[in-house]
Amino acid sequence: MPDPFSGFSTRAVHAGNEVDRHMVTHPKAQPIYQTSVFVYDSLAQVDDFLAGNPDNYMYTRIGNPNPAALEELILALEGGEAALFGASGMAAIGAALLGNLEAGDHLIASRELYGTTQSLIEKELGRFGIAATLVDIRDLAAVEAAITPRTRLIYTETASNPLVRVSDVPALAALARRRGLKLLVDNTFLSPALYRPLDDGADLVLHSTTKYLNGHSDATGGILAGDAEWVARARRFQINAGGSASPFEAWLTFRGAKTLALRMQAHSRNAQALAEALEAHPQVARVHYPGLPSHPDHALARRLFPRGCSGMLSFTLKGGLAEVDRLIQNLRLAVFAPSLAGVATSISHPGKTSHRALAPETLAELDIHDGTVRVSAGIEEAADIVGDFLQALDRL
Repeated sequence: MPDPFSGFSTRAVHAGNEVDRHMVTHPKAQPIYQTSVFVYDSLAQVDDFLAGNPDNYMYTRIGNPNPAALEELILALEGGEAALFGASGMAAIGAALLGNLEAGDHLIASRELYGTTQSLIEKELGRFGIAATLVDIRDLAAVEAAITPRTRLIYTETASNPLVRVSDVPALAALARRRGLKLLVDNTFLSPALYRPLDDGADLVLHSTTKYLNGHSDATGGILAGDAEWVARARRFQINAGGSASPFEAWLTFRGAKTLALRMQAHSRNAQALAEALEAHPQVARVHYPGLPSHPDHALARRLFPRGCSGMLSFTLKGGLAEVDRLIQNLRLAVFAPSLAGVATSISHPGKTSHRALAPETLAELDIHDGTVRVSAGIEEAADIVGDFLQALDRL
């Protein structure tokens, strides 16, 4: 810093700021670019930013190296032409839909979507003049019958929340392509380590990165990948609407995704063991896990997910809310937490958390009951997870 600027406050503000400019080497781990704005040396650099140089950053709401690095990583894992990281899974969904659909447009969606996604579609999109039809996404005839001249999009989840019903993505992609529509798939429950919807013809894929991609329950985010034009319009919406994610959230997710393949193997292995044990317990009325032969989509899951069916399962007790509450209190290892996909095993109650916005009759139609419990199998030893649930069930 020049000698003439010797005031104490001036030195406190400026000293040390240029250390990284003089570095000969570069860090092995990605730094956190925890800054809201970037410094320019000239107006020519501003012109370079406005010309669209992706390596030129101005303001973190518009772009930052940490989200950019995560977007590049997810493209390498999922495929696709472009990617966009946002502040949450719902931010990614909102940008994908509101950034591309307009008044008068229509979309078709699975009636078994995550509760907040369904609430967005049913309670918010209509205020913008966007119509939606919810259907049994596994009934291709019903999907096709719902298509109107204004339909632009089919939206589903690879595996539904919480009953883990499997969508036939290749068949839906073929239908969408034949009718000139886009197919958007939420792949949160599987992750690209177990399934890549774009490889089977989907146009767009999204994740709540809060879940498996991060995997450690310490960062919130969402990502959209696929068709470049759709992602570009979603990016414009996100920038204008303020849904951008912080650099630290992106950095945590970038770090967490490095172990995704290893974690998904353990999650899947443990969920399979737990599902088999639960299915044999007298207190359990039904277990929902596509790795079980009893699951209605078992054959489809074996075809689409040969590397594993992920760590998500659910089961319904023969009792109701009182029994669920006792189960929560009896568990010693698994915790009750209204999220999923962390390294530690957790349970949740869909009716009280993820699907609380749905009417009781809608929950009943979806086969979600007072005794239904969702489980996110962690990466602990399988015997410990199974033992914890069995002792808890035995004491109901």
